Amino acid sequence: MTGTKKKQIIVMAFFYLIALNIFAGSIPAETVIAEFDGGSISMGDLDARIEMIPPIYQPKYATPEGKESLLNDLCTEELFFQEALARNVKQDERYFSSIDNQVKSVYFNEYKKEVIDEELTYIDAEKKAYFNENNTLFAGRTYEESEKEIEQRLQPQKEKEFMAGIKAELFAKYEVKLNDDVIASFNLTAIDSNMVNADQILVTGNNPDIELTVGEFATNYATLPDQNKAAIRTNEDLNKYLQNWTELEVFFLKAVELGYENYPTVKSTISQIHRNMMLRTVYNQLVVDPIDISDKGMRKYYKENIAEFSTNPYRKIQTFGFENEDVAKTKQKEVKKLIKKKDDAAISALIAESSVYTAKDGVLDHVYHNGIIPGIGKDEVYNEMVWSTKPNKLSKIFKNSKDVYAFIRILEDVKAVASPFDSITVKVKSQMMKDLSKKNFEDITIQLEKKYNLKKYPERMIVILTSEEYFNKAENAQKRRKFNDAIFYYDQVIKNYPNNVDDYKATFMKGFLYAEELKEKEKALACFNDVLTKFPEGELHESAKFMIDELEGKSNLLDSFESESSSERTEDMNKTENPEK
Repeated sequence: MTGTKKKQIIVMAFFYLIALNIFAGSIPAETVIAEFDGGSISMGDLDARIEMIPPIYQPKYATPEGKESLLNDLCTEELFFQEALARNVKQDERYFSSIDNQVKSVYFNEYKKEVIDEELTYIDAEKKAYFNENNTLFAGRTYEESEKEIEQRLQPQKEKEFMAGIKAELFAKYEVKLNDDVIASFNLTAIDSNMVNADQILVTGNNPDIELTVGEFATNYATLPDQNKAAIRTNEDLNKYLQNWTELEVFFLKAVELGYENYPTVKSTISQIHRNMMLRTVYNQLVVDPIDISDKGMRKYYKENIAEFSTNPYRKIQTFGFENEDVAKTKQKEVKKLIKKKDDAAISALIAESSVYTAKDGVLDHVYHNGIIPGIGKDEVYNEMVWSTKPNKLSKIFKNSKDVYAFIRILEDVKAVASPFDSITVKVKSQMMKDLSKKNFEDITIQLEKKYNLKKYPERMIVILTSEEYFNKAENAQKRRKFNDAIFYYDQVIKNYPNNVDDYKATFMKGFLYAEELKEKEKALACFNDVLTKFPEGELHESAKFMIDELEGKSNLLDSFESESSSERTEDMNKTENPEK
């Protein structure tokens, strides 16, 4: 593109970008952005969910795409919750066994927080002793200046001691006793075998909720979270677990006695726990439970997905590369003759003398069917040639990504080898649950969207700015070299202002960015052709034609240069012949 013409187009293009201050409006909280049988989702609901996300991740949901993604997640959650209500999942025996400890932990944590805030005190003598014993930590500061920090450093141990004291009081209040002999004799390697001693008591107390028999624990063991089971490997571990379980029970009983169920924070948290457990339970019912994890079911999945449990096949090749096609054809004939003679020494000599690829006689090992060639990188044509050529044969001549004319020889073809099913049952089950859960979840989500007549309105989440505001945002994005962001704003102009003026300018500007900044020729041509075909004749048409000619290589810069030079020579000659001019 000539410098003068390019400058003219740039000036004309940026002439349309008007600088304005942006004051984007906000979407009213009550705006319904999705509705379904049984409820709806408002902009306020979405904003509240964004507030719950850690601040570092919140900007992701400030974009239209981010908001729509979050809306999809909220809709899916609401539909599963509706189905949980319809199925009355609280009747599932897994429900309360899974939720019990979570609910009691809420009471425990609230009680702990309150008593520590109200009753935990620091004695001056303790703080001064700590200051004197750790004077290097507070070098250059007085005790008074360090007092707050001292309390912070003392707090973990003080809290531990304080809560241990309350625990001892509650154990005494509820007459708690762990029967060490029964705990020591509990069989952790064969849980069902303990049922012969079902009536023996592991934990006693003066409240029925505290008492725990061997039979009750053996029955409940299956419902424990996997991490809890993993932590109970020895009878000593079991003792620690029961200590913690009993501690939670007595703090819960004390909190209930003090009326904690009426605390707003407790009610709110427990309500959310119940909602989450309902979602988890209905997810298990709809998505996980239908998966056949029997030996027969896993073997069926293993056979259908044998590649997932096999080694990757690969090939060992020898590459012959040349600078032009004629040489490649000649050398290919020579190599064929040498292969027939089994003259590997001569082949090595040919590679050393004339091939581009001389390292290791042109041999590449472990070439997988993944579009990549070791030492070169991504090269779909090259890689496909490796896998379409028969072993011990030469490939066709092709041009690789480095513009080298090449042909290859397959030296070794290593087939995939499947791992025996019995040696990888854990891996098969894990992969099977992951894959089938994902598929089931997607299928169930579609079914629930139809069942509850879900309707989403993502367009209601977008504030439509004026065309001038969009142009301004585009200009600001260009100044920051965020060219894809600028194109997004031009697309908004095209979408929202189809008036043959704003969309006309925005289409041209998109083409200009694709051509000059992003170097995406086809997209640029599409935009400039749209300028010529979709809009009435305007002042950007000539520039669009010029840009198309430039992109297609049709403009003759030499003729232009010679024309300009000829005009200059003629003018010089006129000045020579007519000095007065």
